[in-house]
Amino acid sequence: MVTVARLVIKLGGSFITRKELGKSFPLTIDRIKARRKDFVLADRLRSISTEVARVSQSHQLMLVHGAGPFGHSLVSRLDAEQEGSARLVHQSMLVLNEVVQGALSEAGVNCRTRSPFDLAHFEGRFHTDRLLRKMLLDVKRGVVPVSHGDMVESHASGRGSYTVISGDVVARDASLFWPADRIIMVTDLDGILDRDPSEGYGRTVPRLGVARALELLRSRASRGPDVTGGILEKVRTCKPAILRGIPLQIIAGLKPGSLEAACEGKEVGTTVECR
Repeated sequence: MVTVARLVIKLGGSFITRKELGKSFPLTIDRIKARRKDFVLADRLRSISTEVARVSQSHQLMLVHGAGPFGHSLVSRLDAEQEGSARLVHQSMLVLNEVVQGALSEAGVNCRTRSPFDLAHFEGRFHTDRLLRKMLLDVKRGVVPVSHGDMVESHASGRGSYTVISGDVVARDASLFWPADRIIMVTDLDGILDRDPSEGYGRTVPRLGVARALELLRSRASRGPDVTGGILEKVRTCKPAILRGIPLQIIAGLKPGSLEAACEGKEVGTTVECR
């Protein structure tokens, strides 16, 4: 008997966008729309969308994508806590989301976007229930819900203030709310290596307990570029889900077929689990 898995798939911003071009990212929505193709890795997006389409035929999916320069660049250069700037970041994310959803639809994925901006808020912690109920309703209707990193209103520091909600947080909360069988994060890295990347070539560790994964990554977080730091934050964010028995699988989307293999339960990249 074929087992239908419930999978939350996160497409990393560093995988689908040119994150390194953040300093040249426009600061107006008209320029962002005009230049969006300059900041999207279209070939990667088309390739991974084809894999998502095939996987969606046999499994239930919730999809989340990261921000790349469409979010991070603006947040770092603007006072994003203020409503005007927060709305610009949100609009920029919708520009990226339109490209992502277009690639998915072209590949044959029946999908619908659910943005956190109007459906979640922060009050000491992120409250995402309204967003997740709509995503779950989509799944029940045979639609793949697509969400993304965004800005949400922060009640912690008074109305009119905003804060960033990362795609990793959305993916974690979705996995717990559903609940999912696994979180799969598609990145430009082949999981967690057995040595610090700054020290040369290493081998991917196929499986790690969450405590060991955090121990390894913390020892590397202060050195080198935001490579290990990024993975560290993903594991930290997803720890509550991992401890509830929902493994986090980190894979390299650059390897054709990796996502399909991961969705079928094969040993690809690194799986961080509760042990």
